[in-house]
Amino acid sequence: MRRIALTGGIAEGKTTVLRMFEALGATTLSSDALVAELMRPGTDLWNRLVTEFGQAIVQSDGSLARERLAQIAFGEAQARRRLNRLVHPVVMQAIAERIRSAETPLMLIEVPLLIEVAFQGLFDGIVVVQATPALQYHRLRERGVPASLARQILRSQLPTRAKIPFADWVIRTHRSLDHTFAQVQRVWHDLTA
Repeated sequence: MRRIALTGGIAEGKTTVLRMFEALGATTLSSDALVAELMRPGTDLWNRLVTEFGQAIVQSDGSLARERLAQIAFGEAQARRRLNRLVHPVVMQAIAERIRSAETPLMLIEVPLLIEVAFQGLFDGIVVVQATPALQYHRLRERGVPASLARQILRSQLPTRAKIPFADWVIRTHRSLDHTFAQVQRVWHDLTA
């Protein structure tokens, strides 16, 4: 099976691009969806996070207060490293299990921090999704992320331009959805030719 990683920074359109590949017939895996599944109340990862960061990250229904956790993680580099140490191994193990169990010749897997955690060697190709930093900020604000937190998140992440040297394909999402889809179609043609 060919494993193709899809990566990029926050609010650059990775999920949209992944859905476009799905619409073309690709088998896909979203690490964001996987993380949400792995962080459900009562899971091993949920328990580890609550032990590490305290009850302040738990909402009244038992679910994680993800915005609060983000504020902690993006407010302090050491807290972000602690969070990453807990989350990344569990997510990568779950991705590996899903890949092993998939019965398809090609799979696209969204891995936002692929380069940061040096997992690019596990994949047969890399698609980098890129938007402008101004557009990332605008998209975060549209999602309801407070301005100060949006700036903290963007400052703390590896700039996507640093990921491009690892890319086999780059899909730029700063223009229309039609323009983005045309780029997705070209990559899909390369992958399935």
